[in-house]
Amino acid sequence: MPSTLSDLERPHAPATAARNPGGVDRRPFRDNPRLILLGICILLAALVAMVTLADRWSAEVNPSFLTEVVLYAVSAADLTMLLALGFVLARNIIKLAVERRRGLPFSRFRAKLVGALLGLTIIPALLVLLVGGELIRSSTQKWVSQPVDAVLGSAKQIAGEYYREREEIVASQAAGLARALPAGALRNGDAGGIRRIIETEVTQGRMRRIDVYVLTEGGGPVSLVAAQSPTLPRHDLRVFTDRFAARVAAGTASVAHETLDGGGGIVQAGSVVAEPGTGQPLGVVIATDHLTGELAREARRIVAAYEDYTRLRVLLPPLQGMYLSLFLMMTLMILVSATWMGLYLAKRITRPVHMLAEGAREIGAGHLDHRIEPETRDEFGSLIEAFNSMAAELATGQRKLERSRLDLERKNLQLEDRRRYIETVLERIATGVVSIGADGRVETINGSALRLLGVDRGVVGTEAAEIFEREDLKPLGGLLRQARTGSAPAAGHE
Repeated sequence: MPSTLSDLERPHAPATAARNPGGVDRRPFRDNPRLILLGICILLAALVAMVTLADRWSAEVNPSFLTEVVLYAVSAADLTMLLALGFVLARNIIKLAVERRRGLPFSRFRAKLVGALLGLTIIPALLVLLVGGELIRSSTQKWVSQPVDAVLGSAKQIAGEYYREREEIVASQAAGLARALPAGALRNGDAGGIRRIIETEVTQGRMRRIDVYVLTEGGGPVSLVAAQSPTLPRHDLRVFTDRFAARVAAGTASVAHETLDGGGGIVQAGSVVAEPGTGQPLGVVIATDHLTGELAREARRIVAAYEDYTRLRVLLPPLQGMYLSLFLMMTLMILVSATWMGLYLAKRITRPVHMLAEGAREIGAGHLDHRIEPETRDEFGSLIEAFNSMAAELATGQRKLERSRLDLERKNLQLEDRRRYIETVLERIATGVVSIGADGRVETINGSALRLLGVDRGVVGTEAAEIFEREDLKPLGGLLRQARTGSAPAAGHE
C-alpha cells in the first residue's frame, strides 16, 4: 500500500539495537565502573594482607602448622587460580577462533588486539615470576650459608666448652671433698668437724656452696650440714640440692644445671663418700658453683640461636615453598586480573564499533528508524549519539522527500485531469484546433482539425512544417512561420 501524506506526518518511534525485555536497562558487571573499582580495591587489599601474613608467619606460626597447613592451603589456592586463568584464556581464545572462522565483523581486529594485550600482560608477569622466584630462593639460601653455620657452630662450641670446664671443676671439688671427709665423722654425725672442713673450701672461694648428706639405712640422703658463700645470691637452693642428692645416691646423675629466677644459674656436682676398705656408701657431697646472670644469659642465647638455626635449616625447603607459593599467588592474581581487564578492554573497544557497523548496514538497507542504544558515556557513547542524530536527520530528510514526491504526484494527477478535460472539450467543438510545441512539433489535434486538414492522428509528434507544405495549406504554413518569428498579424486565421 503506498504511503500517504498523513502517514508521513506521524512520528516514527526509533528502533534500538537491543532492549531489555523488562523495560529496565541493567548494566552488567563488566560495564559497571564502580564494581570494577571495587574489585581492584579488593585485589589490592588481598595483596597487602598476603604480604603482611608472609612477614609474620615465619616468626609467629608453628613450624609444623606452617609446613602442613599453610603451605598446602596456599598451593591449593595457586592451583585454583591457575585453573581459572587457563579456563578464561581457553574460553576466550576458542571464542575468538570461532568468530574468525565465521567471518564476523571485526573478528580479526579483536583477535589482534586481544593477542597484543595478552602478550603485554603474560610475558612481563612470567619474567617477574622467574626473577622473583630466583631472588627468593637465593635470599633464603643465604640464611643457612656456610659463614653463618661456622659462626653459630663455633659460638655453641665455646659455650659448651665453658660449661664442661665448669662441670669438671665442680666435679673435681666434689670428688676431692668426698675423699677428704673422715668416714667416722659421717658415721657419728659430727656436723661441727665436717663444717670446719667445708667452710674452709667455701671461704677460699673454691665453691659457692657445699652440702653434706648422710645416707640412711634405706639408702635415702639426709642433710647433715651445709656451708654457703655470702656472695651467692639469696635463693632457696635446698630444693635443688635435695633432689640432686637423691639422684647421686641412686647413681643416676653426677652433674646438674639449674636456672635461677632472678637470672643466672648454678652448676652442681655430686660424689659419694664411701667407707674405706669396704667401699660401703656413707654419704653424699654436693658442690655448687654459681654462674652470673649475664654469663648464663649469653650462654643460653648462644644455645637458643644455634637451635633456631638448626630448626631453620630443617624448615628451609617448606619456607622456600611457602614464600614461592605466596609470590606465585600474587603473580597469578595480578595475571588473572590483567588478563580479564585486557579482554574487557578489547570487547569494550570492538563492541561499539561493531554496533556502529551493524547500524550503518541497517541504514544502508533503508531502515532509517534504526537506533543504537549507547552503553557508555565516553567517546564511544558520543559517537553513537552522533550516529543516532545522523540517522534521525536522514529519516527527517527522507520524510520531506516523500512528502514532496506525494505533492508532485498530486499535482501531476491534477494536470492530467485538466488535460483530459481540455481534450474532451476540444473533441466536442466544431472548430479545428492544433497545438504546436516550442520545438515545432504537433502536440494535440482534435477531430475537426483532422477532417479540415485531411490528416489522421498519426501526425501527432511530427514537424508542423511538413504538414503545412501542401499547396492547399501553404497559407497556414506561412502564418506558422510568422508566429514562430514573432511577426504574425494581429488577426488570427482559421
